[in-house]
Amino acid sequence: MCLIAEVLVPLSALPFGRSVEEYDIELELEQTIPLSDSVTSFVWARGPDASDFHTLAEQALETHEVTLVARVPNGALYGSDWDPGTSRLFAELHDHGTVLLECTSTENYWRLRLRVPSHSVLSDLRIHWANNGIEAEFDQITPLAADEAPLGEGLTDSQREALLLALELGYFDDHRRTSLDELGDELDISRQAVAARLRRAYRTLAERIRDESP
Repeated sequence: MCLIAEVLVPLSALPFGRSVEEYDIELELEQTIPLSDSVTSFVWARGPDASDFHTLAEQALETHEVTLVARVPNGALYGSDWDPGTSRLFAELHDHGTVLLECTSTENYWRLRLRVPSHSVLSDLRIHWANNGIEAEFDQITPLAADEAPLGEGLTDSQREALLLALELGYFDDHRRTSLDELGDELDISRQAVAARLRRAYRTLAERIRDESP
């Protein structure tokens, strides 16, 4: 079964991690489609210290050149001839049939979003990372089909109608602006029928969230 896995790894797992630890910067590795044999990596740097990333990245990558591609409000895009596939973190992904969909930094870790062929491959990757000193935490694992499906899939038309009307009329507000009786009048059904529709809708959404949880 093909899976979507969200994985948390230490900032030290990539050479740019030090810049995130020491400066107010958020990083995102940009996904590109290679059109030649040459490797070009692109990194978005965002935050108050984004302009400092150029120097920090050159220090981290040592022998690799880092160039400024463009500046944008609150950030900049940088390019490099550094090959992410040579890192301990990404080196085994291709051999395991795994695709890196996203890689972004937070204050404390890198968040990876991977498309993985099976649970056994996830286990193999965890072992590989552990053997290379990278402690990985699997934050969420979702079947690919479930990840692509809308959250509301499984709701009946009447359940969806009741949920959206309740939201629109303020039934879920901290200080409710409507009641089950008023919703029943709008839907031309009884108070008990409205409550039953909402209860079944809650159950369907809760089961969907449960099935998507690790």
